Amino acid sequence: PLGIPNIRFKIEMTLQKELTAKGLDKVTYLFSSNTSSPLQPIAQVASGGEISRVMLSLKAMMSKVAGLPTIIFDEIDVGVSGRVAEQMAHIMRELGDGDHQVICITHLPQIAATADHHFLIRKKAEGTSVRTDVEMLDEAASVEELARLLGGANVTERVMESAKELKELAKCER
Repeated sequence: PLGIPNIRFKIEMTLQKELTAKGLDKVTYLFSSNTSSPLQPIAQVASGGEISRVMLSLKAMMSKVAGLPTIIFDEIDVGVSGRVAEQMAHIMRELGDGDHQVICITHLPQIAATADHHFLIRKKAEGTSVRTDVEMLDEAASVEELARLLGGANVTERVMESAKELKELAKCER
């Protein structure tokens, strides 16, 4: 469902001879996105979008097994768009409808539209420090923020209508 139909993934663990600051085990994530390529370290061969999808899958599986009450996805959608973004949103939605609270920081409207609540986060430099403000958005402000994600600086009436429609579609897909 995440757009990598021929994925192969393997976790390789080897025991180090000596204990280091990183532990005794060396863990390597091996990956191939097609049948003609051998498994190789994911950091060397996977695109940003492929890594995002693998990370979402791993976190979703591990959170179910570990019974984690809260899962935070910080820009897990890097390198994806369109249908794959929708599928990622559905996975996060299912987690949130289950036994988990899902917090997702995203810039993709397909993912943001599926949320029950929206917060706007602003960072402001003040001297040598940075201040972060978090504001919970009501329905109207939520649509405006989705429109900004869709249209950038030029939010027209059509873009606003698209944002409303995107939210409605996300509700219907539940």
